[in-house]
Amino acid sequence: MVMRFLIRQNFMNRAAFKLLMLVLIGYTVLIGAQENQTLIPKWSRFQGELTSLKQYDNPARDLQLKAVFNPPVGDSVLVDGFWDGGNDWKIRFMPDMAGKWTFKITCSDESNLGLHNLEGSFLCTAPVPDNVLSKNGPIRVSRSRTHFMYDNESPFFWMADTAWNGPLKSNEFDWKNYLEERKRQGFTAVQWIATPWRGFPKGDLAGQMPFSDKEKKRINPEYFRRLDNRVEAINRAGLISVPVLFWASGEEDNLINSLSDDQAISLGRYMVARWGASFGAWILGADGNYSGADGDRWRKIGQAVFGDRRRAPVFIHPKAKSWIFESFRDEKWLTAIGYQIGHDINDATNNWIHNGPQTRDWDKLPRRPIVNLQPPYEWQPSNSKNLPISSNHVRRALYWSLLSTPTAGVSYGVAGVWGWDNGVDPTFGYANGGVPPDWRESLTYEGGKQVAHITSAFESVDFHSLRPDPNVLIDQPGDDSIATYVASSSSADGNLVVVYTPVEARLKINVEKLPSPLIAAWINPRTGERKDVLAVLRGSALECPAPGDGDWLLILRAKQSVSETSLLR
Repeated sequence: MVMRFLIRQNFMNRAAFKLLMLVLIGYTVLIGAQENQTLIPKWSRFQGELTSLKQYDNPARDLQLKAVFNPPVGDSVLVDGFWDGGNDWKIRFMPDMAGKWTFKITCSDESNLGLHNLEGSFLCTAPVPDNVLSKNGPIRVSRSRTHFMYDNESPFFWMADTAWNGPLKSNEFDWKNYLEERKRQGFTAVQWIATPWRGFPKGDLAGQMPFSDKEKKRINPEYFRRLDNRVEAINRAGLISVPVLFWASGEEDNLINSLSDDQAISLGRYMVARWGASFGAWILGADGNYSGADGDRWRKIGQAVFGDRRRAPVFIHPKAKSWIFESFRDEKWLTAIGYQIGHDINDATNNWIHNGPQTRDWDKLPRRPIVNLQPPYEWQPSNSKNLPISSNHVRRALYWSLLSTPTAGVSYGVAGVWGWDNGVDPTFGYANGGVPPDWRESLTYEGGKQVAHITSAFESVDFHSLRPDPNVLIDQPGDDSIATYVASSSSADGNLVVVYTPVEARLKINVEKLPSPLIAAWINPRTGERKDVLAVLRGSALECPAPGDGDWLLILRAKQSVSETSLLR
């Protein structure tokens, strides 16, 4: 919802008032009288549109526009405004409490009466539940700090696609169709890159760049207006928008490497101002080095961009098999921990999933949700074996990742989609990867379609209560071969046990760990089919033979009522 406004001004001379009135002719909503109070549904977007009464050489650099929003009860919220070309400025805000809100807008140039010392109010009404997001609100870090939840405190399961190039390279029609398909397939979020990088260094599809000059001093609003449309389309599809602000590997093509700290901070705050009233999360930097002097730089940028604002969850996406918890544990702005295991399917990668630092550090304070933001991409050639990575390998990595730390979610990727490829040319900057399939074809691959079974299985139980628990098993098949490792988790209250085996196996479950009385089901990760569990009690072990070839997910849950008899549905 867009709100244009005429706002009470505390100090205004007669001439300035006449000038401002001329500027505001034709505005559709006027605030100044309580009887004409503007209505903004909860968890929708308030947008204030302002006109500067002065000209500036570089508005985004020369001015700072801020708004303080005061809720009916509680602490005020500080929001940055942003320049949108010409003399146009905008303020975007998402109210999260019903009742009357007031706001005051200030500008660093106090003589600019079109932007400074402006006041107004609106009434926040009940939400309009158009989709799962507008029904439940934006996502936040949970009170336990182990997973994500909607603003109404219902749990949010992170199941993201890595469509890195999608917003930059897609047209509006294709992007809409892509989002509809991913939503149908069970995805809940889309990770994408907001600034030029090695995979697409030329800007967006129209050749627009974030800056209108070679010195990267003047922000180009046209570039970001196009991305506004992509973000809004993500949310309309009921998905969370997760932009990477800066790709951070060492290549010159990556924008961050040509920016000073101040330029990076200014651009980062600009993007947060534009998209901070959307349903989303943030990835500050991706694929970079976050230790030593590089780590100091990213801590500085992160604190400046996110440190003094209410915000959605913030990640860093490190390079493969690296871990940032210890070096960033005191950074309060970093509210979630991301990692990636790289594009390989060898024993070293498998071992890192099960025995890497994330499996040891997840319980250290301060806790944060932990998500594998980049498992191996489906179809992508494996780094060590130079063979396409199969859906079986991808699926195994996803389930393992979900159960190796407290279950918050996981991300998926496939060659063709992440580069938004045409099926003819190699992904820009990745010639050694060969020619990926067309992104449309990639949407039909088995791994992506099987995401629906992941989301369905975990959302059918209290996934957010799960903690890694190897003691669920009497025997570990992975002791002989890491590729057959069986991952297991349980809830602290003993009401839920989840076990994943990558191969057909006869699992021996510790009776002491079982819910009682319980119901159980096998879920086929390839088809989503659910089967009854046929088990044999032998001493302290409940032996559960998998019902067929391939990988299986076993769920054992306490009965929620006397009449409940099955998990099958």
